[in-house]
Amino acid sequence: MNSSGMARRSRALDIDENGDARLYGGFGVMAVLTVMLALFVVNSTPVDIGPSEGKFAPNITAPSHLPGGDWDDDYVLYDNIDRDWELGLPGKYILIQFIDTDCGHCWTEGEEMSMLYNSYSQVIEFVTIAISLGNPGWVSSKEEIAAFQEKSDYDGCNSNNNCNTRPGDAHPWVYLEDLDNGERDDWDVSSTPFAVILDPSGYVVWNMGQHMGVEDLPTAMYNLFADNSGGS
Repeated sequence: MNSSGMARRSRALDIDENGDARLYGGFGVMAVLTVMLALFVVNSTPVDIGPSEGKFAPNITAPSHLPGGDWDDDYVLYDNIDRDWELGLPGKYILIQFIDTDCGHCWTEGEEMSMLYNSYSQVIEFVTIAISLGNPGWVSSKEEIAAFQEKSDYDGCNSNNNCNTRPGDAHPWVYLEDLDNGERDDWDVSSTPFAVILDPSGYVVWNMGQHMGVEDLPTAMYNLFADNSGGS
């Protein structure tokens, strides 16, 4: 074979080898993209959000208040959960209680909530949300909510009682104001008091509405936390 023929053959081999390299490289890129797409699909799977047991809790964003202080920045539920938490790891559960400060049952439950807090506050974070049921003659306000929480001097709790006579102790945990019922609607609250318990990652583990007449809040908390309670 003459020199020009050998040169053409060499160039052909170079082209074939480069083509193979590009082909294999293309396969590699496609494989990487396929893996990335699969991971994206897995990680972007929609979360089932709702107040029912087994679902991821709806977010809550509402003005917050602690005893002795002013109404403060919004409490954001999703800022207080740990999405990486798994069963067996340390972490605090969250009790979300809905009340209306004019509700007679919420008034009497004030003492029960104090007892539950004393028993379980080491393992569960308490959050109370004051809503408005809109019953005739029931008018609430931030001032009334704070007085209900603190047991301070304010006429109007439980319709026409002074808030300082509420059963139980002052409640040291955070209270939220939702008088426009923006959060109430997301949680399907039709009456008060109403309570839901979340695990540390934000999933609903107990919904009062699903246990009416079967398991009340103290029983549920005992069943969930008796072995880890810090109280007597």
